[in-house]
Amino acid sequence: MDGLAIRIGDTQGYMKPTRIPNLLRLAKGRDCVRCGNNEGTTVAAHYQGQRSHSYGKGRGIKPHDAMTAHLCYRCHAEADSSGLGNCPEDHSRRFLLLIITTQINLLIEGRITARDYAQAFLLKLCRNTAELMECGEPELHDIACRLAECWDSGEIAIASQGAMVSSYVGVGP
Repeated sequence: MDGLAIRIGDTQGYMKPTRIPNLLRLAKGRDCVRCGNNEGTTVAAHYQGQRSHSYGKGRGIKPHDAMTAHLCYRCHAEADSSGLGNCPEDHSRRFLLLIITTQINLLIEGRITARDYAQAFLLKLCRNTAELMECGEPELHDIACRLAECWDSGEIAIASQGAMVSSYVGVGP
């Protein structure tokens, strides 16, 4: 996945569990990124898996808010019970892919904005979704960490206006 890797810092450590309430609110009324259902139960589901603590999870503390996927009640329950894969690494890989897909969807729909490094990185992810689907768990972990770093640095933010950006991204919603 070298084509998608853009280095910006060390993601080997643990991240601070940053709270981004406006990002969590974007899940309301959306389709589930896993099954497509829109029955009013979609929420921003925080990552649960073998890397939870590296994303800021602790006792009574959820991981970083950028580590969320828009999931309906049923898919959220499966994700929380490690039911997305056959083993812990497969579960983690699938959950990370849902998190990254959620952020790509938000960018395409104009609900988040990106600048500088983050813009180049997210646009590269948008253009290489087939390659992204083939990534292993360690590569998806690296990508998710870099997205969280972009939120922390302010390079990714909630958009003030929800304009469609798919025309310059080169992909459709």
